[in-house]
Amino acid sequence: MKAKEHFKSWFCFWKPSVARKITFYFLIFGLIIFVITSVLYMVAAKKHFTRATSQLIQHQFARLENSGEPDFIWQAINHPQPGLYDLMQLLTNISSSFYSIVDMSIYSKVPQRDYWYRLSFDDTKVLRAGPIRDSATDKLERKLRRRFKPADMNFLETEDALSMFVDISRPNDINQYFLKIEMGIEGFAAIMRREVIYFVLMLIAALIFSRFLGYYFARKIAHPIEELSKFATDVAKGDLSKFAPVSTHDEIGQLAKNFNTMIDGLREWERIKIIEFELEKGQQIQREFLPSSIPHLPDWDVATCFYPAGKVSGDFYDIFVLSDGCVGLVIADVCDKGVGSALYMALFRSLIRVFAEQAAYCTGPALTTIDQACGIDAGTAPENAQLMSLRAIPFTNNYIAQTHGEESMFATMFFGVLNPATGKLCYINGGHEPLYVISTGGIKTNLKPTGPAVGMMPNSAFDIRQIQLDPGDVLIGYTDGVIEARSPADELFTRNRLLSILEQPVVSVAELLERVKKNLFAFIDVAPRNDDVTMLAVQRSSVTESHFGKKIFH
Repeated sequence: MKAKEHFKSWFCFWKPSVARKITFYFLIFGLIIFVITSVLYMVAAKKHFTRATSQLIQHQFARLENSGEPDFIWQAINHPQPGLYDLMQLLTNISSSFYSIVDMSIYSKVPQRDYWYRLSFDDTKVLRAGPIRDSATDKLERKLRRRFKPADMNFLETEDALSMFVDISRPNDINQYFLKIEMGIEGFAAIMRREVIYFVLMLIAALIFSRFLGYYFARKIAHPIEELSKFATDVAKGDLSKFAPVSTHDEIGQLAKNFNTMIDGLREWERIKIIEFELEKGQQIQREFLPSSIPHLPDWDVATCFYPAGKVSGDFYDIFVLSDGCVGLVIADVCDKGVGSALYMALFRSLIRVFAEQAAYCTGPALTTIDQACGIDAGTAPENAQLMSLRAIPFTNNYIAQTHGEESMFATMFFGVLNPATGKLCYINGGHEPLYVISTGGIKTNLKPTGPAVGMMPNSAFDIRQIQLDPGDVLIGYTDGVIEARSPADELFTRNRLLSILEQPVVSVAELLERVKKNLFAFIDVAPRNDDVTMLAVQRSSVTESHFGKKIFH
């Protein structure tokens, strides 16, 4: 701290600073200690003074002639006492060197009388006695009555004087004897003023010393806290690039360590927030890959549902119209979870769409092997164009396996090409869950896998199958997130539960998916979902009335 700032801090104790507060508390504490010490010192000094003075005076009286006899002072009344007179003069001279003496005499109390006698010398050095009763003797009398053991010295103050009564009684005396030393109040006040000045000077010196000492220790304590405060301010502004220095091993050092742990947590939280933000963007982009609307198909009813388990999903479905009027139906599940599967979901979806549209126009020797593996008879008949669109599956398989084989990513996928006019459906099921065809009598058939998962190995063989969807028939596909969903008791939903729902009468495909969804999520209840739930259903109308496609999307 600069000298100017340090000087200002002397007069700014009320400002919110740890160093100033500690300095102020240290100053108050030092002042209290100084006052208590001073009071204790004055009490001890007074006690020492009274004891030393009393012992000195008693020793001097003990040296007088005949001091061993009982009440020798009382017996000396009306007799010359040069030794006692000289002692009184000596004590007067000694006392006068410290303070002004107004009177020095001996006070005595006879047990049978209720007043005191004043013993003093006349001009002939003869000791005289006379009764006296004043405010000083009254106060002395009260003090003696209150004390179980009389004090060696008593200080009594009157209106114009301060008196010291020193007990000079001997053990074998009958009367009580006190040497009274009376000082002028003005002289005593002068002495006290001088002592007060000394005390004030010492107090100022103590305050200055306490101020500097307190400030030194305050800086020792407050400096690390101020450094932590600066770091906290930087962190509050978003700067997480620094760590707080750990310079001690006490509570402040532990606070710095905890502060650094907090910064690590904030950095991790910031990274998580960035990831969450990116996932939100990825989720929005992924939803855009799903069809925003269902194509209008006369005499057909279509419904879908999509419930991702996380921000992004590896499941997807697609419904698109080909150039020959046929409709592509896709439901797929990319392996793994998270962002990687979501990226490959977008790639699979795009490849299927592109290859399905272009496959019918592709030629070349390489297609012969693919057509033979798929059972496609290249020709010009309209149904062959429907079959050739299914080339999209082997094309996609080869592209993924050859280009991204090191990633070991694949997808179970059902791709069907539907002729809406005839109800004929040509399909390839690449390792996906069986799809079911439902008629009015219940489960009519299932469409089992006709080849491996797409993208596992290049040049894989995929069989093409065909079925006829009659009026009233329903085709429903789903991902394994449906049958592998778990309850809070860790039980699987299973395919049997799904079949029991599908065998119930179907009002519409939208009602069918809603029924499956309701039973499925009631089964899951509060258990965490570990996989995506995707379903696709298509129904051929049993009447000639046209139906518009319906869609459930979450």
